[in-house]
Amino acid sequence: YYGGDFTEAIFGFAYRPVKNDRWNALTKYTYYDNLASPGQLGPTEAVPDFRQRSHIVDTDVNYDVAQPLTIGGKYGLRFSQLQDSRTGGPWFDSTTNLLILRLDFHIVKQWDLLTEARTLWVVQAKDAASGALVGVYRHLSANLKMGVGYNFTNYSDDLTDLSYKSRGWFVNALAEF
Repeated sequence: YYGGDFTEAIFGFAYRPVKNDRWNALTKYTYYDNLASPGQLGPTEAVPDFRQRSHIVDTDVNYDVAQPLTIGGKYGLRFSQLQDSRTGGPWFDSTTNLLILRLDFHIVKQWDLLTEARTLWVVQAKDAASGALVGVYRHLSANLKMGVGYNFTNYSDDLTDLSYKSRGWFVNALAEF
């Protein structure tokens, strides 16, 4: 019998001035330790036989250039250790970088267009991948917008996700409080 274990701890800081919010920033640190339980199935319908523990730092920054245009970026860095067995063995280092450049364009009335250029590279594997993400959003109220889009890359901007199965359509809701 093998049990599972999961720990995720997040600490973050946001900068969004009330009187002039042209600059917005969010920095976040995540500690992530995951050993899937036998009840969880991986992409091949088998129990994942590895353990991941990571330290992740993300920074997102957006700047309103003019009324219809916002530019932004995200940089993420993951220092991971992976163990290729549930029962022990050596840990392997894995350092991953994520860079996203983003444009948000207010088209008409309550419609926005989102485009992102993305690059992910894993240092130890000497592997890199680049691509794009696009989306269209509709403002439903002053505090809520919903969107649909397509991710042309196979990776997520969530650096805890090692599945490389993120290509395709998505639906997203964004709310302000």
